[in-house]
Amino acid sequence: MISMLEAVVAVAQSACLGPVALATSEPTAPGLARKLGVTLLSDADLPWNDGLAHALASLTPRPARVLYLAGDIPLVTAAELLAFVAAAPTPGVAIARARDAGTNALLVTPSDAMRPTFGAPRSSEVHAAAADAANLPFRVLDIAGLALDVDTIQDARDAGVLFAISGTGRGRDGG
Repeated sequence: MISMLEAVVAVAQSACLGPVALATSEPTAPGLARKLGVTLLSDADLPWNDGLAHALASLTPRPARVLYLAGDIPLVTAAELLAFVAAAPTPGVAIARARDAGTNALLVTPSDAMRPTFGAPRSSEVHAAAADAANLPFRVLDIAGLALDVDTIQDARDAGVLFAISGTGRGRDGG
């Protein structure tokens, strides 16, 4: 997971979309944030979406927009992030749909216009409904590198981060 997160952070930094932050209360996060060169924001050990809202509220000044990005999308590229952001309505919401209809990236402008609902079944549809209820224009986008998150063993294989191991269980020397 850490190597996937490192890859996503590197892509986000190379896209030059703005400051990159890590929202968590994980005890090892300060060292990881220093290593990655990102700001660490506390999620106050709250449930996922509450924690993201808490982290956003801690920013002063509050950013004009916020891009929530999953840490388990190892195939995303800077070009895809730039295309995603460019396709977003302003003001409004852009939703990067996962293969299972979840959400792997969510861009909200203005940043406090809508609360994320990651983890809900078919969260891309939930996010679209929330944007609509808030009278925000929205766009649901299917972008290859943003669509593949690693939630299952098959996802890991599809992403090339897990390989099937076969053989007799013997060492390289046959013994």
